[in-house]
Amino acid sequence: MENSFHVQDSVIVHRFSGEVRLADMIESWNRLFATYTNLKDYKGIVSIFLDAEVIHEDDNLNVLVEYLKGYLDLLRDLKIAIVMDTPMVTSTIIIGQRFKHLQVKPFATEKAALEWVRL
Repeated sequence: MENSFHVQDSVIVHRFSGEVRLADMIESWNRLFATYTNLKDYKGIVSIFLDAEVIHEDDNLNVLVEYLKGYLDLLRDLKIAIVMDTPMVTSTIIIGQRFKHLQVKPFATEKAALEWVRL
């Protein structure tokens, strides 16, 4: 798995490639939080999985939800877009439903995700 971050028009773009497991996602979020210490300076986060194969593990969704709960104060004012073209989009919708006070939305293209975050 490879991932990278860059900022584009006040949006953190978080790109994944290769086989991505739950542990990889959590480690990448840890790196994001360490790299971008003041998230209030940004409009949102766009995580792109178009070049990645997300490896489903039985408890992925619950573990990720519990992990992100620890960062609600940092993420509350951000829009979080997830770009995927796989069946895992359903998981993104479920995450959004579990965090009513977070703005989490799935997208099929990077362009559409960036446009939504910038609104």
